[in-house]
Amino acid sequence: MILILLLLCVGLLILIPQLLMQRFGYRALSYSIAFSQPEAYEGDTITLTETICSRKLLPLPWVKAELTTHASLVFAASQSATSEDTRFMSSYFCLFPYRKIERHWKVTCTKRGVFTVSHAVIVLSDLFGVREISRPFPDATAELTVLPACRKIALPETFPQQLMGDIIRRRSLIPDRFAVSGIRPYADGDPVRDICWSASARTELPMVWQYQETAMPSLTVLLNMETRETDRLTASDHAALENEIRLCAACLHAAHAQRMPVRFCANTEIGGMPAETGFRSGSGALLRTLRMLAAIPDTITMRCEKMLTQIRRQDSAAALLLITAQPTAAIMQTADRDPLLTVISLRPLRDSEHRPNVRHIPINLQ
Repeated sequence: MILILLLLCVGLLILIPQLLMQRFGYRALSYSIAFSQPEAYEGDTITLTETICSRKLLPLPWVKAELTTHASLVFAASQSATSEDTRFMSSYFCLFPYRKIERHWKVTCTKRGVFTVSHAVIVLSDLFGVREISRPFPDATAELTVLPACRKIALPETFPQQLMGDIIRRRSLIPDRFAVSGIRPYADGDPVRDICWSASARTELPMVWQYQETAMPSLTVLLNMETRETDRLTASDHAALENEIRLCAACLHAAHAQRMPVRFCANTEIGGMPAETGFRSGSGALLRTLRMLAAIPDTITMRCEKMLTQIRRQDSAAALLLITAQPTAAIMQTADRDPLLTVISLRPLRDSEHRPNVRHIPINLQ
C-alpha cells in the first residue's frame, strides 16, 4: 500500500507540472529579439539581444528558443547549425517567477544583403524532460541590412580622364567667376567688381568680364550582372558578383568623396522595379545607393549591351563606368565606339582585350 501511494505521489509530481505547463506555460510569457543597429558593413561585428520575460508564478525550468537566419550571419560561441544558406540557432533559459533574462550574441556580418532573424519557436519542458511543447512566436523578428564594403583597391585610376575639371554649359544664368570667356561692354545691373579696368582704359568705355556657367562632371556606374557569357537569367559565379558589388561600392564612395553627382544602374530588378537611381551627391545619397546594392539579387533582366544602349540614349555625353566580371566581345565593341565608356574587369584581360578605356583591377578583401 505504501509503495502504491509512493508511486502515486511520484506520478502526481510528474503529471501536475506537465498539466500546469501545458495550460499556463505560455501565458504572460514574452520573447523578443533586436539588433544593436539596423545597418552594418561587411566585416562588422554587432550584437543581437534576446529578451525573454515571464510574468507569472509558474516557474519554467527548461526553455529553448530556436531561431532561423542566413548562414552569412556568424554567431560567436553559440549553438548553431547550418544547412546550405540557412543557420539554425538555439538558446536555453531557466525562468523563475517574474523574471526577465537578456542574452547578447556577437554577430559577424560576412556578406552583404538584407537579412532577417525570424521563425522563432519557444519550446517548454518540465524538470524531468518527460514532455515538450512548442509554440511559434511570429512577432519576434529582427532585420539587418549589411552594406557592401571594399578595403584595398586602387580607385584613382578607375575614373575616366574626362571627369577631371569642370564642364562648360551654354547657359549663363549662374556664371562661374573662374570660367572667363571674354570681355563685353558694361550693361545696367552689372556689378562693379566685374569691371575689367585695363580693358576699360584701352577702349575708354566701361568693360566687364564675360563669364560662363560651369558644372561638376557626373558619372554613371553600371553593374553587369552577367558573370559569364553563358549567364541568362541568373548570375552563375556568385563570388565574382559579390566582388563586382564591392567594387561598385568603392567607386561610389570615391565619387561622393569628390562631391561628384553619381548614378547607379544594374541590369536587374529589385522588387519588380529596375535597379537604378538618379544622379545623387552627398553622404545621404551614398547611403541610399549602398542600401540598393545590399538588396541586389542574382537575377538578370536584360543583356549588358542593351543596358549600355539605353543609358547612352538617355545621355549621349555622359561618362560611364562599367564594372563587369569579364568583358564580352559585344562590350569590347561598344568600348571601341564609345570613348566616354570605361570598362573595369575583375578578371585579367586577354591580349586582344587591352584598350585605353578597358582596365583590370584586382580586388583584395584582406
